[in-house]
Amino acid sequence: MPDSPATKKLTGHTAPVYVVEYLKTKPQLLSGSFDNTLRLWDTDTLKPLATLGGHTDLVLTVAIAPDDKTIASGSQDKTIQLWALPDAPPEDPNAPLKPTGELKGHASQIYSVAFSPDGKTLASASADKTVRLWDIATLKEIRALPEQGGPVYSVAFSPDGQTLLTGGGDKTVRLYNVADGKELRQFPGAEDAVYTVAYHPDGKTIAAAGLDKVVRTWNVDSGEPATVYSGARGDIYRVQYNSNGSQLLAVTYAANLAIWNTADGKLHYQTDLPGRTTYGAAWSPNAQQIAIAAEDGNVYLLDLPKPA
Repeated sequence: MPDSPATKKLTGHTAPVYVVEYLKTKPQLLSGSFDNTLRLWDTDTLKPLATLGGHTDLVLTVAIAPDDKTIASGSQDKTIQLWALPDAPPEDPNAPLKPTGELKGHASQIYSVAFSPDGKTLASASADKTVRLWDIATLKEIRALPEQGGPVYSVAFSPDGQTLLTGGGDKTVRLYNVADGKELRQFPGAEDAVYTVAYHPDGKTIAAAGLDKVVRTWNVDSGEPATVYSGARGDIYRVQYNSNGSQLLAVTYAANLAIWNTADGKLHYQTDLPGRTTYGAAWSPNAQQIAIAAEDGNVYLLDLPKPA
């Protein structure tokens, strides 16, 4: 396996960091924390650029629109807040920027939000057992999908935006048609709650993981099981493919990161992370860095060795 990655630290949150996401067009990163705020960081200088305030409880999920101009976040406070990302950073990076919109309708905390590939629709998943679709232009709810058998922890749009993937506390992975909200199929196999789902960039394969500590994948069209990625140490809180789909990462509650090669399903790299607990992770757009959301209130940036 490659050598241990060089680690950098982003410091500023005053409580555990739960979620991280990279912008696609700039060397910037967004983090969401149990201090009720989001922070925008420069990943080159490691300096904070802006603080986004508006939630009254823990921030559990963030999403960035495909054009990097709009941010959505979901919280324990049952709301989704929207921000317009400033073209230039504010003078005071610690002065909270106010939301530009709010989406209300869920009856409990919101665990996951995701933008459609065209940026016009937002999906949200909640402990109230529902997934909702929202129109970003009007801030109105388009529809709520049928109630599931437990909390819904994760949502992901297909690359073509036509289907929506969900994972939940009832051990199910479900696929929905975005146009009419109808369930297309379930993907069996998970043995415990599903915390995280992801689409391969080619749209042909999906991945899901959670409390059963392995990453399961399926063929989207046939519903047949594909590779099972094992070896992660702990309950898996986030899975994500890199930008070209050649690798898949999982980060665990037990502060462990695993990366597999998708071509052969083999474990490519594994490391224990700073701190005792980690919640989230994200690949940078060039797949050469991974950001980690940690319980100690820091964001860690791992620079991966470049392939030979």
